[in-house]
Amino acid sequence: MPNELQEAITTAGTVSPLIQKAISPLLLEYQRRYAPLLAAIPTKQWGSTQYFFNRRTNRPDSGGVVDGGARPIGNSTYEQAVFNVRLYQAVGSVTGYAQVVTRDIVGDLRQLELDGTMSSMLWTLENAFIWGSDPATAAGQYPISSGLDYLVSNWTAGTGSNAYVNALDINNSFALHYLDQLIDLVETNAAMPIGSNYMFVMSPRMASAVGQSLVAQQRFQAPTTTIGAGLNVPTYRDIPIIKSSFLSTRSAAMSTVSTATATSGGSLAAATYYYRVSAVVARFGETLCAAEVSQTTTGSASTVTLSFSTPSNLPDGLSPIMYKVYRSTATGTESLIGTVDAFDTTGTAVTSIIDTGANLLTNSSGNTGPAAYVATNTGALPRTGNTPQEDVYLIPRDENFLVRPHTRDMQIIPLAPTVSAPDTLPFAVVTDTTLACRAPKYVGRLSRLSATL
Repeated sequence: MPNELQEAITTAGTVSPLIQKAISPLLLEYQRRYAPLLAAIPTKQWGSTQYFFNRRTNRPDSGGVVDGGARPIGNSTYEQAVFNVRLYQAVGSVTGYAQVVTRDIVGDLRQLELDGTMSSMLWTLENAFIWGSDPATAAGQYPISSGLDYLVSNWTAGTGSNAYVNALDINNSFALHYLDQLIDLVETNAAMPIGSNYMFVMSPRMASAVGQSLVAQQRFQAPTTTIGAGLNVPTYRDIPIIKSSFLSTRSAAMSTVSTATATSGGSLAAATYYYRVSAVVARFGETLCAAEVSQTTTGSASTVTLSFSTPSNLPDGLSPIMYKVYRSTATGTESLIGTVDAFDTTGTAVTSIIDTGANLLTNSSGNTGPAAYVATNTGALPRTGNTPQEDVYLIPRDENFLVRPHTRDMQIIPLAPTVSAPDTLPFAVVTDTTLACRAPKYVGRLSRLSATL
C-alpha cells in the first residue's frame, strides 16, 4: 500500500503529460539593431545597373590684365564618376502546415517571416553602407556596394580632385572638441556652412558620451530635431545625431592567424613583416583584430600567406563578409593595406590571404581582392582591443553630395512551390541600390575614438 508521498509522486508523474502547455502569444524580438541611417540618406529612383554622374573639379582661371590686354582662354575641368548598383537579396519560406498550426499563437507566420526578412535586409544595407567595399567584392558571387569606411578614408591629401584630407585618426578618448575639429575639416573642404543639412553618425554609446558632455550647455543647445519620416534626434551645433548599431565597439575578435612565405610570385623585399587581420561581419560590423603575427622574407620576390579559420565566436550565428589586412615592417605600427571578400570567385569561404606586395589574393587561386594596395593611407590603423574604439562620421543630407540610388526599393517577390517541396510558401525580398558619395571631400570621419561613460 503506497504512502501519501508515493501517491503524490505517482499522481504527478501520471498526469504531467495531460497538462496543456500554455505559450504566450507575445513574440520577443531577441535580435535588434539601431538602423535609422538608411532612412536619413536621400534616395533617388534610378533605372540602370550603374549610377553615373558628372562633377566640375576646377573653374576657369581669372586675374588682372593691363589696359587693352587679354588673358589666355580658360576652361572648367570636369570628370565623370560611377557607382555600381548592387543587388541585395533574401529568400525565405514557410510550409503550409506550419502556417496552420502556428496560427493561434503568432497569427500569420508567413507575414511574420516577411517582416523579419525586411528588417534583416535593412540591417544588411546599413552595415554595407558603413563597412562595404565594392572593389574587394566585385569579382565574387556576393558583391556589395562601398560604404563610409571605404569612401571616407583619405588621411593624406592626394592630387587633383583628391587633394584633400577627409579623415582624422584620433586614437584617444572622446572630447567635445573632436566634433568641432570634424566640422571644421568638412567645412574647410566644402567651403560652405555645415549645419542642419548634415548629420553625425555614431554608435549609441558615443551618442551618450556627447549627451553627457552637453549637460552643462543644455539650455544653449537645441535639444532635438526631426529628420526623415518623423525621426526625432538630438543635435550638436544644429547638426542631427544619428545612432547606428553598426558603429558600436565590438568584443568579438578575428580567429587566430598563422603565416608562411614563398620566395617567388611576389614583390615583397627581404624584411620582417608584421600583420593584423580583422573580419567585417554581416549585420554586425568590424571585429577586433587577431593577435599580431610576423613573417620574415628573403630575396626580392617573396609573398606572405596569412591562414586562418572562419571566426566562429560571432553573435547570432553571423558570418564574415570581408577581411581587412593591416601590415607594417615594425611591430605595433600596422596600417591598412587592403580588403578582400570573405568568399572567393567560386563561392568558397576564404581561409587564406596571399600578400604579393602588389595585391591580395585569396585561397591560393589567384582571385584578387582590392584593385591596389592602400598602404600609403597610414591613418587607417587597426583596433587592437586594448581600449574599445569606434568611428564617428559627419555626412551630408543633400542628394547633391550623398544619395542612395535604387532601382527596386524593397520589393517582395512571391515564389512558387516546387514539385520537390509542394507544401511551401516561398518568397524573396530584393532591392537594387548603392551608396553614391558624389563629393567625398564633403564627408568627414573621426577614427579610433573611445567613449568613457
